[in-house]
Amino acid sequence: MRDYLSGVSDAVAFYRAPPLAAESFVAKAREIGRLSATERYAVAGDVVRPVGPAARELLARVIDQSGFFVTTGQQPGLFGGPLYSFYKALTAIRLARELRELLARPVMPLFWIASDDHDWAEASRIHLVDRGGKLREVSLGDSSTGVPRSLSRTLVGAAANDAVATVARAFGSNDFRDGYLRSIAEAYAPDATMAEAFGTFMAELLGQTELGLIEADDRRLKRASAPLLSAEADDPEASERALEGTARRLKENRYRLQVPQIPGASLLMVELEEGRERLQAVRGDFSLRRSGRRLSRRSLGSLIESRPEVVSPNVLLRPIVESYLFPNLAYVGGPGELAYLGQLEGLFERHGTARPIAFPRASLMVVEAKVERVLEMCGIEPDELRDASAMIGKLTRARLPAEIVNALARWRGAVEEQGAELADAVESLDPTLAGAVARARGAGVGAADALEKKIARAARRLDETTEARIRRAHAHLWPLNRAQDRVLGPLQYLMLYGPTFVDRALEAISIDLNGEGSR
Repeated sequence: MRDYLSGVSDAVAFYRAPPLAAESFVAKAREIGRLSATERYAVAGDVVRPVGPAARELLARVIDQSGFFVTTGQQPGLFGGPLYSFYKALTAIRLARELRELLARPVMPLFWIASDDHDWAEASRIHLVDRGGKLREVSLGDSSTGVPRSLSRTLVGAAANDAVATVARAFGSNDFRDGYLRSIAEAYAPDATMAEAFGTFMAELLGQTELGLIEADDRRLKRASAPLLSAEADDPEASERALEGTARRLKENRYRLQVPQIPGASLLMVELEEGRERLQAVRGDFSLRRSGRRLSRRSLGSLIESRPEVVSPNVLLRPIVESYLFPNLAYVGGPGELAYLGQLEGLFERHGTARPIAFPRASLMVVEAKVERVLEMCGIEPDELRDASAMIGKLTRARLPAEIVNALARWRGAVEEQGAELADAVESLDPTLAGAVARARGAGVGAADALEKKIARAARRLDETTEARIRRAHAHLWPLNRAQDRVLGPLQYLMLYGPTFVDRALEAISIDLNGEGSR
């Protein structure tokens, strides 16, 4: 991925074009102008849900003036999901604005809500840092469906009330808290599906922008994509060969596959009584991978025709469906997504669909004033706080009195010096003693190290306030020792700063189509 974003030709060859060059988008717009049909704009008019007045007006202009889209997407998530989903939407908004100026044409950002995804465990939980600086998990618990069901068919459930109460306890009163508590309680009502709840909350958060939402399980969208899904069902082997060809070239260029290929695995998912399952090609027909149920190709074709809502593309086929349905200039994705888009060159060609430009989402880190004060007090950068315990140890050792540090250094030096002298002395007496001398020397240095740690622990107890501050800062910046945007959600900052957080985050994302992309 680094090679692609840096413009290395071997990597760019697996994508549409260099992602950070204005010329790439100009050329892509010309290509879409040659290929687009009025049916694609009619589909957009049917299935795109504008989040507010600005989005509604822009959608009308895209349809009337044969404009373009920039897409991104993610599965639904609790209370807006993780921050990286939110940043995807914001990056798409910023990129679309930049492209409207560049192309002098209407360009609308779209967020594809992957409502046909069935990963309840990931979608149903989020973390937040409470007012005491402690990281807490907010969860809806296990799914009540019993089998994997798409998130468009899975109710939020009564546990939502407890989840809202957990959020309420985590934050003190301010001008925004009660309003957002009402928002999440209304959006994530027990009788709403996870997909509905997520879409409602996203529309509220970004209602002043030009964003449009698409729900993957929309029956009208499924109906419009039926010809492509039927082609996939008729000849899954053609797609397997296409993917294998690209994979072979990637390996020849020493690039690894982000999504491993499974022999015979179809790119289609089916959701029947047994839940959502992947289809496996077996001797001209299909088998459901988990339940073992068999489906003939004719039966699958009939399902796509009569019940399109039960058939969906998997993660590799979804980008092809998006570009089949919409005049799509670019897809905004994270590092993993952009990596697997490089595997799809042959699949786009197999379905006769033009590839969008793969564009990197912005990666932001929120550093609140209270956290920044801790960093400044300790003289450290945010990245240095990935491992809080290691940093606490380092800072503690740095604050030991000079006489202790110097004495420990002299001890280690003496052990090393006397050990070397003894090793030379025993060499002529009995060379086999060299190992024993080395072990003794190591034990002496180890004893000094152990003593230093004990002294550091004693010193740490004298400064518990600083340690507590560092651990609180770590919870904000690197919760669970992971990137902030993969653990915390936008609700963390909305509860504290209100809609200003959306504006600040949007302003923080800059788009440079002559070098650096988004940041």
